Amino acid sequence: VQISVIIPVFNGAGTLPLCLLALADSQHPASECIVIDDGSTDDSAALAQRLGATVLSTGGRCGPAQARNLGARHAAGDLLLFVDADVVLHPDAIGRIAERFET
Repeated sequence: VQISVIIPVFNGAGTLPLCLLALADSQHPASECIVIDDGSTDDSAALAQRLGATVLSTGGRCGPAQARNLGARHAAGDLLLFVDADVVLHPDAIGRIAERFET
């Protein structure tokens, strides 16, 4: 099962790198990681890009729901995993989700 991780962010430069590094260290990597910048005035989008995420923009402050919907429209995975920019997933989280859906 292919899992797309979708992360809305607004001025999350302080926490987003930890979130993305945890995803990179996952025991079961996601098929893609999409960060949606929701009008940030900090370095969030550039940080996400440097850490290998696909970065989309809402074009201004639209709120997390619209950011998630934008990410969902661009995602290619079988499953969409929505994660906030201040969340650090456990290394086996994606694997456990994939395993559950595969069974």
